[in-house]
Amino acid sequence: MSQGRAAKAWRRLWGSVAFRLTFNYGVLAVCTTIFLLIFAYGKIVDVFQTQFSRQVILTSQRLAVHYQEYGRPSLQAEIRQLLSDQTDIDTEMYLLIDQRGKKLAGNLDLFPASDYVRDPPAPVQLNVLRSGSPVAALLGIHPLADGSTLVVGRDTHDLKEIKKLIGNAIIAATLVGLLLVLIGTFIFRRELRRRVEAIRDTAFHVGTGELTRRIPVSSDEDEFAQLRHDINHMLDRIETLMKGVRNVSDSIAHNIRTPLARVLAKLHLARHDVHDPAALSVAIDAASDEIMDLISVAEKLLLIAEAESGVRRQAFRPVMLEGLAQDVIELYEPLADESGTQLAQRKIPEADTGTWVLADADLLAGVIANLVDNALKYAGTGARITIATAQRGDKAILTVSDDGPGVAASHLALLGTRFYRVQPDIPGSGLGLASVQAIVSLHEGVLRFQDAAPGLRVEIELPLYKTP
Repeated sequence: MSQGRAAKAWRRLWGSVAFRLTFNYGVLAVCTTIFLLIFAYGKIVDVFQTQFSRQVILTSQRLAVHYQEYGRPSLQAEIRQLLSDQTDIDTEMYLLIDQRGKKLAGNLDLFPASDYVRDPPAPVQLNVLRSGSPVAALLGIHPLADGSTLVVGRDTHDLKEIKKLIGNAIIAATLVGLLLVLIGTFIFRRELRRRVEAIRDTAFHVGTGELTRRIPVSSDEDEFAQLRHDINHMLDRIETLMKGVRNVSDSIAHNIRTPLARVLAKLHLARHDVHDPAALSVAIDAASDEIMDLISVAEKLLLIAEAESGVRRQAFRPVMLEGLAQDVIELYEPLADESGTQLAQRKIPEADTGTWVLADADLLAGVIANLVDNALKYAGTGARITIATAQRGDKAILTVSDDGPGVAASHLALLGTRFYRVQPDIPGSGLGLASVQAIVSLHEGVLRFQDAAPGLRVEIELPLYKTP
């Protein structure tokens, strides 16, 4: 039963991304450390091995030179002197064997040394007897001119102790590293869980409908702080969109109910006047007009939705504002002539190549047409409507102004609100300027309504496109 709980707890731990990430990186760090320690161990052992070999070779060479200069009796005396000076007595090893295999001097017991002569001379690792006790030694075996054999060696017990010490240090470092990895894994997992918990808690409450809930912002400038800022920004945008959807839904329900009620009432009257063809035709025409108005409202709402979602950004191309303004003027000139209104275009000569923006030409032309249509509707007979283009720094400016009665200051801030109408008695849906606002926002522009004294001036500021 305890094994099952342990396995379940391990699966729960391993299911944590923070635990797996930290554990894997920790194990990688430990493995890297072990590799480096083993490499260092090998190098250190090589250094000591080389040092021992060098000492054996130098000593054997020195004694061989002594033999050549002073002969074998002097070499025997030198070996006895080296063994009696109490220096490195526990590690030094000497043996001098004559040509008949008799021991002449030294602290090593006899062994077949001539069998281990190397050409060129090189130390060998052997297990020998020293004063009757077995020892592991690094021996340099040097044949002399008279057939004698000189053996010089060092006890490798210290080298083994050093190897053992370094090996134990590597094992201890590995165990400590693994322990630190486990401790660091749990600490990192707890810290990461604490950071993520605030995000999860906010996501849960937002999912239950608390759109005003936000992730607490800390003073830390790390990746989680940036993530919190981005999520909060996203939640602000979602809350704004949801409020917009709610307002639009309420406005649609309120504004469409009346036209539908009128359609039903007229159809109901037509049913009672079924024997009167003229009355029936009038009712059908009226119902058709109401339905067409509803279709127009739906199309404008769809246009606003597309603009606010950014779907139309794919159709952006370099567009010259002067060309769009001229096209709209040509389109509305007949209607302006009928109402006695003057349409004019004015360009401030700041750039001979025109004022260019990156835009959807159809949407931007619709914006100008909508503003001109509003001016024709509200400016009155004999008014003058001017479309002007200019450049202001890195911005393109498009203005549509008239010299009509204008709009009261209390209404300026509400212009562009869905279904808001300054004069409810004039036919309209209250969506024209709302669609203008949405399209300008799609183009990352700014829409301003200003008192032209007299009249109304609508200014659109868009990012200027620099033509190549």
